[in-house]
Amino acid sequence: MAGLDLARVSKTYGAFEAVKDVSLTIEEGEFAVFVGPSGCGKSTLLRLIAGLDPVSEGAIRIGKDDVTACPAGTRSVAMVFQSYALYPHMSVFDNIAFPLQMEKRSKEDIRQQVEKAAATVQLGTRLGDKPAKLSGGQRQRVAIARAIVRKPALFLMDEPLSNPDAALRMEMRTELTRLHKQLGATMVYVTHDQLEAMTMADRIVVLNRGSVEQVGRPMDIYHRPVNKFVASFIGSPPMNMLAAEVVGADGLSVRVAAEGLEPLTLAQDGSALPAGSSVTVGIRPEFFSATPGPDTIKLTAIPHAVERLGLHTIIHAAVAGHAITALLNGDPVIEVNQPLDLYAAVGQLHLFDSEGLRRNA
Repeated sequence: MAGLDLARVSKTYGAFEAVKDVSLTIEEGEFAVFVGPSGCGKSTLLRLIAGLDPVSEGAIRIGKDDVTACPAGTRSVAMVFQSYALYPHMSVFDNIAFPLQMEKRSKEDIRQQVEKAAATVQLGTRLGDKPAKLSGGQRQRVAIARAIVRKPALFLMDEPLSNPDAALRMEMRTELTRLHKQLGATMVYVTHDQLEAMTMADRIVVLNRGSVEQVGRPMDIYHRPVNKFVASFIGSPPMNMLAAEVVGADGLSVRVAAEGLEPLTLAQDGSALPAGSSVTVGIRPEFFSATPGPDTIKLTAIPHAVERLGLHTIIHAAVAGHAITALLNGDPVIEVNQPLDLYAAVGQLHLFDSEGLRRNA
């Protein structure tokens, strides 16, 4: 087990810059998740760490070792891919044992290591089966066990839960979290699914267009996104963004107005936001309520679609012609195309400047 340090790592393909000047430290024993939209550079960055692709600039250290120029086979890493990459003609035992056999370990050592790894991923009774007899989740656990037997300093996982159905993904998220705690291993996990990132990570690394937008604990990023991109990407349904204008500001507060939104005053330093500045007010769908409360603002929305999920109800609506989404608790009475008053606490609003940067205290 070891930590990971990236120092100004970049990767270019001709004129295209896939990874841009990334500096990052993953602590020993940490579960770090790289998350972002397709093409953001997260899988490329993982391949650079694994040594599958060379860096164009920068340095990579695993523990105390500079591995920037080291081939993949010499790095103490084990990678689990999106595809299970199992040998169909081999038993579960032989699939797990394969890296140890390549190292020419003794038969007894191999047996002990395989049985231990199989028990860790709850496959101890399936060692004689071929992959065709296993479910998708079980096949992925075989791939994980094969990584475990290598006893790497670093586990790398590239979207390992993309193929299973929703129920199995939930089960596997729980298993991977349990496995991380059991092994105490350093894990770097890549996904485009922000739900996986929020539920599994010790820290999230949000990537966009090859650059790191924000690094932080899941709830820190959720409550304090650094910019509009992170605010929109983290959270489901995504944060609502309402264009607004500053109508007054000083060192203690900012007063903004937007079409369809009551004028509101936010308690924060507004000295860098002169009157007339274009800003954006962000409201998470789950922070709406159908009833007013202390220090709330009111929006009058026209619902055009309602999704009833039992515990929650999702409302797709328009406010002054702008689309918004609200997530309310329970099963409230809502009439499509009829005005609906929604309320949000001022303290839960986000304010972004014209550059997209969050300006809340």
